[in-house]
Amino acid sequence: MNFKEMLFLTYSSLKERRTRNALTILMIVMGCGLLVSLSSLSQGLINFVEQNFKKILPNQIVVSNTDRIQESSIEGIRNKLEVLFDQNVTLVEKNIPINNDTISYLQGLDGVQYINPAYQGVVMIQYKNQSQVTNVLAVNFENITDIIPSINLDLYQDNSSSVNHVIIPQKIAEKLFVNTSEPRKKDNQVAYFDFKTIYPNMVSINGIRDIIDSSSTQSTLFVPSLLNSTGNPIIDNSIFIDINNGKAILQKKNDYDLLFITYNDIDKVESLVSQVQKYFNNQVTILNSLELVKNITKFIIGISTFISSIAVISLIVGSIGIIITIYTSVVERTREIGILKALGGTNRVILGMFLTESIFLGIIGAFFGIIFGFIGAYLLLNGFLYFLNLPLSIHPVFNIIEISKIGIVVILLSIFSGLYPAYKGSKISPVNALSKFS
Repeated sequence: MNFKEMLFLTYSSLKERRTRNALTILMIVMGCGLLVSLSSLSQGLINFVEQNFKKILPNQIVVSNTDRIQESSIEGIRNKLEVLFDQNVTLVEKNIPINNDTISYLQGLDGVQYINPAYQGVVMIQYKNQSQVTNVLAVNFENITDIIPSINLDLYQDNSSSVNHVIIPQKIAEKLFVNTSEPRKKDNQVAYFDFKTIYPNMVSINGIRDIIDSSSTQSTLFVPSLLNSTGNPIIDNSIFIDINNGKAILQKKNDYDLLFITYNDIDKVESLVSQVQKYFNNQVTILNSLELVKNITKFIIGISTFISSIAVISLIVGSIGIIITIYTSVVERTREIGILKALGGTNRVILGMFLTESIFLGIIGAFFGIIFGFIGAYLLLNGFLYFLNLPLSIHPVFNIIEISKIGIVVILLSIFSGLYPAYKGSKISPVNALSKFS
């Protein structure tokens, strides 16, 4: 019996028992389709997380002097209220040098694109009769797009330079401004206000130490824009002022509190972080956006693997269906097997005939399962986002290699499922097979 004849017998058997075979294929399609859908949705979710983290901390690591940040944070001040109102207060700082020499050294490390230093502290900001204690970041406004790439900053140049500007996040502005419902023009991350016609455009800022020392020193700054939420807690909970102005208000020395290090090669991040920690003798805190993305990605993969196990169960059910289908076919075709063996058919021919049938079931199931997976991924995602009313731009990502692996696994599983009933059929004696129908 040649291969063409074997294919003809396989086709005849599948056509004759098409209802049973269709149900078996359906089980395979469901399992394969679920695996394809979950794989594409998981990759789409990972891409969504990576893209959003690039907006929060794009190709960036943040180095902070932990002792000085704690000393100047709002929480640190709340924990030291009794000390703060003591006129003889002495704030102790651990000397971890983050100065221009440090920046020059770090700039020479492999993978570093540029570095933006910043002062961090706490100030009292006042607008009309509203006031609030808030964190402040003093940065170089000329390079602020390196820290917040999506910002589109157009500072007012009305007889004042950027030194006299302050950028306030929407979260803080809502607590300060009596009415923030006036029309705004939104452009990326910035919502612009015409402060000249709506309300006074100036806010007052006092350093916390000035308040403690009852100093009358006060800085009045112009507010050119409000910063919409970015998702980065460092940015969303801090106002931004010019680095030189901030140095004076916060009474800082030449040591910075934060360094925003932008890298140009994602493959060198781990080595870069290791070198920075080694330089500072592990006395600084490093916020690595890439590490955050990796941890979240691991979490997503873990959840996806757990859910995919359910789809694997569907495939196992499909494989059991193949076993039942092929075994039933062997029983029903016992007389045919006896005739084929009487005419010279070998055990290998009978084995190949039934294995070919199981392979056909696997190929057809894998083919339609992949198509079902493509359609199901969009249906599942759009249905989930619609019913939960989530305005998220998540799209399935179909990886050809991963989908090919799923298809191959389905076919191999079908072959494995057909081995036992095919083997049993090949061992049937022609005498016993024909005697049952004599």
